[in-house]
Amino acid sequence: MRAIAFKETGGPEVLRPVELPDPQPGRGEVLIHAAVGGVGSAAAQLARSLGAAAVYGTVSTQEKAEYARRFGYDDVFLRDGFADAVREATSGRGVDLVLDPVGGPTRLASFEALAPFGRVAVYGEAARHPDLTTLPVLPLWKNNRALTGHNIGDLARRAPETLRRHTLAALGEVASGAVCIDITAEYDLADAAKARRLLEAGENRGKAVLRVRR
Repeated sequence: MRAIAFKETGGPEVLRPVELPDPQPGRGEVLIHAAVGGVGSAAAQLARSLGAAAVYGTVSTQEKAEYARRFGYDDVFLRDGFADAVREATSGRGVDLVLDPVGGPTRLASFEALAPFGRVAVYGEAARHPDLTTLPVLPLWKNNRALTGHNIGDLARRAPETLRRHTLAALGEVASGAVCIDITAEYDLADAAKARRLLEAGENRGKAVLRVRR
């Protein structure tokens, strides 16, 4: 792996390329927040299909934890205190990837469940907490951890071909039967406001869809 090193002396050689050892790849352990939602239920199956060594999830209630197990999770934890549960399940190591659509305190605690060279991927703010104003950066730096974002609207504008490629790959997993879309509720378009209220309250399981009549 190529990198840039700073020399202690000045001059034109102050920056020079150096060779660094490649970091050892993680074991591919994944933690998915909102494990029974439309995205979470599909993400667990995709992670398993792509060869993740272990897939963990978090939910808000014990009832949802039981429901989530049908999607192939190795274990599902209640969101309160999940970081300790994850570390125990991974023998203290943590996971390589956290998928977080929740935000707030859940996002902050996710870094405590992250292994070295791991990353937290943000793709939502379901809990509607204010944005984090105190994100500790030193633990990220010292453990080679990372925080990244994924916004499908921005991706569609900036890299539509990338979005198309990702979408086709995901739909291919569905077509093959490796991933099952868990549709649990259908609403008429006139009831869209009701569907949104249920989603915002976190009362849904699986995928809720709107029925468009011709």
